[in-house]
Amino acid sequence: MTSQRILFLFLTVAASCMSWLQLTYANNIHFADQLPTLHETQEMAKLSLLVYKFRYHRNFTCDNFPEHRDDEIIDIDCHFYLHDEALGTQVLLVSNDVEKYISVVFAGTDDIRTSLQDANIFTKPFGNNDTIFLKDPNARVHAGFNNAVFTDNIWNQVYNQTKALWYQKTTQVNGNDYQLYTTGHSLGAANSMLIATAFATLNNQFPPIKCINFGGPQTGNADWMHYFNATSHLRDQMSIFRVVLAWDLVARLPEFFYHAGHTVQIDGKTNEVRVYYEHYGNEARGYAGAPTSWYSRSYAWLPFAMDDHHIRKYVRHLQDLNETTWAKKFFPTDGTVYDDDQWANPPDDWIQAEEDVPETELVETSQGEQMGLYQKLKRLLFER
Repeated sequence: MTSQRILFLFLTVAASCMSWLQLTYANNIHFADQLPTLHETQEMAKLSLLVYKFRYHRNFTCDNFPEHRDDEIIDIDCHFYLHDEALGTQVLLVSNDVEKYISVVFAGTDDIRTSLQDANIFTKPFGNNDTIFLKDPNARVHAGFNNAVFTDNIWNQVYNQTKALWYQKTTQVNGNDYQLYTTGHSLGAANSMLIATAFATLNNQFPPIKCINFGGPQTGNADWMHYFNATSHLRDQMSIFRVVLAWDLVARLPEFFYHAGHTVQIDGKTNEVRVYYEHYGNEARGYAGAPTSWYSRSYAWLPFAMDDHHIRKYVRHLQDLNETTWAKKFFPTDGTVYDDDQWANPPDDWIQAEEDVPETELVETSQGEQMGLYQKLKRLLFER
C-alpha cells in the first residue's frame, strides 16, 4: 500500500472519528448545560410572584390556598408553607399535575436587614456541616444566605416535605415524568440555589434538579463559583439558570462575591435574550461571559437599576417573549458586542414602577427613596 493511500485512509478514519465525537457530544449534553425552555421559565416566574401573596395575605396557608388562586395558577396544588419570621425565610412547596412538576419556591426575605443577618457578609462553608456539605471545604457562601436555609430546622422541614411529595407523585402512573424545580426571586433566588445544591448532593435521592431563579445576588467565593464549572461532579445532578432583567442592581451585589451557574440576560428595551455560560464564559468552548459593562452600567444608571428588580417586571417581560426569540444556545465568544450606550438617557430602558403593593423593599415609589434605599443596601452589604 502506497504512502498516499495510507495517508488517505488515516484522514478518512480521523474525519469519521471527529464526526462521531461531535454527534456523541451533541446527544450527551450534561444536564447542567441544558437550557430551560421559555415555558419552564415563565412557570417558575409565576411561582416566584405567587409566593409573595402568602406574605401580604395574613393567615394565607395551604389550607385556604384554593380561595386565592386565579386562572394562571389554577393547576397549582399547595403542599407546604413555612415562614420563619426571625430569619425572614419564606418557602412554599407546590406541585402541578398537568405540567408534571414539583417546585420549591422561596420569596425574597422580609427585609434587607433581616435577610442579611445584620450585614453578616462573612462567608462560611456551604450547608450544615453535618448531612449537607461539599467535597471542597474551600467553597464558601454568604453566611446570611446559608443561615436562611440551614438554621432553625428549615432545611429538615423542606427536605422531608419534598421527599414525601416526590415519593407520592412518582409512585403514581407515569410518575417518572415529573420534574423537580427550585426557584425564587431576589434573596429567595439565592436560597433556591443553595437548596438545589443540597438536593443534588444527596446520592440520587432526587432526580436532576433545575434551579431557575430571578434577580438573584452573587452568592459565594471564587471556589464556590468554580465548584459548578465544566468539571463539576454535579453536572448531571443539577442546573442553575439565573434570569436577570436589564440593569437589575441586586444581581450585581454583593461586591467581592461571585455568581454560580449560567446567566440568562433579558434586554429591558428589546427583550433580546442572551445566555452567558457560567456567567464568566468559557473561551475553550467558544462561549462568552457577561461583558465588563454588565456591572458598571447598573451603578451608572441608578436609581433606575433598582426598579428593574421588581418581580412583576420579570413576569411581564417573560410573557412578552415567544419560543422563537427565546435563547436556544449559549452566547458565542464571536457574537456581536452589545452597545450599552445606544440610548442617551437611562429612562429609555426603564419601565415605570408598579403602583400596587411592592413585593420587596427594593421597589419604592420615588427616585429619591430608591437612591436612599440603595445607600442603605450598600451599607448593610459592605460595612461590617
